[in-house]
Amino acid sequence: MLSFLRTLAACFFFSITFLCAQGNTAVEASGIVLVKPQPWSKPAEAEVITFTAYTDRSARGSAGAGYFVLRLPSGKESQIPTSRIVKLILKPVAPKDVLNDTQRANLQKLIDEMGSYSKVFPATQVTIGEYLKPFQEIASRFDYGEVMEAGAWQTREKYRQASINKIESRLRLAMLEAKIKKDFDLNSNADFNKLSAFAKEDSALEARLVVLEADYAKLVSRENQDAILAKLQSPMSPQEGEFLINKLKEFPDPSPRTLSVLKQADVAADITAELDSIKLAWEQSWNTESLARGTVPSIPSSLTERLDAIASKIKVFRAGSPPAGIWIPTSAFDACIAVKNAMPSIQTGFNERNYRSALQVFTSLSSATRQIGPKTVEALGALQSYANTEIQKFSALVEEGNTFLAAQDKNQATTKFREALVIMPDEDLEKRIASL
Repeated sequence: MLSFLRTLAACFFFSITFLCAQGNTAVEASGIVLVKPQPWSKPAEAEVITFTAYTDRSARGSAGAGYFVLRLPSGKESQIPTSRIVKLILKPVAPKDVLNDTQRANLQKLIDEMGSYSKVFPATQVTIGEYLKPFQEIASRFDYGEVMEAGAWQTREKYRQASINKIESRLRLAMLEAKIKKDFDLNSNADFNKLSAFAKEDSALEARLVVLEADYAKLVSRENQDAILAKLQSPMSPQEGEFLINKLKEFPDPSPRTLSVLKQADVAADITAELDSIKLAWEQSWNTESLARGTVPSIPSSLTERLDAIASKIKVFRAGSPPAGIWIPTSAFDACIAVKNAMPSIQTGFNERNYRSALQVFTSLSSATRQIGPKTVEALGALQSYANTEIQKFSALVEEGNTFLAAQDKNQATTKFREALVIMPDEDLEKRIASL
């Protein structure tokens, strides 16, 4: 009879029932073999021989040729011609895991198949019966509500809960470790689908899955917020910054960093509104008629106080290292400060009729006044025009005096020079008068 070793694969748990090995290496597997007295003897005459290992030296392609070397329980070896072997049956190894109905079905398949051998070969009934005892016990315990994992028994419910906890922990870890959270498709995830199946009969798990989905949504939300926050770190136009800030405000679950940035944006908005209000008040404070007469007004104390207060706010705002995308009108603030700081020098120049020094201040303010508003441009322009006019008057009188002096009319020259000094003091001109 053709010699063979057969492997029965049964999902996760079952062991090899029949094996086939050829050569000089012994297969370390115990079992039984049905051996006929003679090659021509009937299978019913075969006796059962127990072995602990075997070597298959049968000839391939030639039925009945070759032999098997069996290691007997005594340690001795016995050489059996292949032609005398009816059946070689390996002792199955008990499974370590029987956790579900599929594995239970495979276990039963093994029991039924091994049982069929004992019916076909009655001489093997006792041995196969011993082989099947542990398998039958495993089947019985599974049928009574237990499962076996790694050789240890536990109730099916305990195993179920442990499996759920393991899957849930694995899923949460996968969610956290996903590099791109929005690309982690929860609904197509195998672990999530397993949990969803369990949750159909477990209200507590169903509630936990609701929380898990909310946590996943929060992770995606955090990722989207972080992306916007990263964009805000780059310089951009006020309109672009405002757009991104408005996107952050749409999130129902702002992160601590988002809340901080939104607070900075609110402070920036307050500063901007206050500066606009200050510029408007300043625009409304100019008296065109007095300016035309060369009267330099003092800055209202209320504006000075407000500028000092806004300066303090801006200092605190900048100390918080806000993103570059949160814009405040620093140019307008700097313009207000520049004009505020320049006004005393202009006042002094006009009060002392030192219009040349006043003009130098006006030159440095040309861009600043445009940041405040048209009335400020007009007001300082009027003062600048007044100073220019006075300087022109002064120069014209000096020129007239020079003309009289050239005509040797010192009295008239002196008179013109003194008229010029009434408009604007000039140390050099006074020395000329003194020398006449």
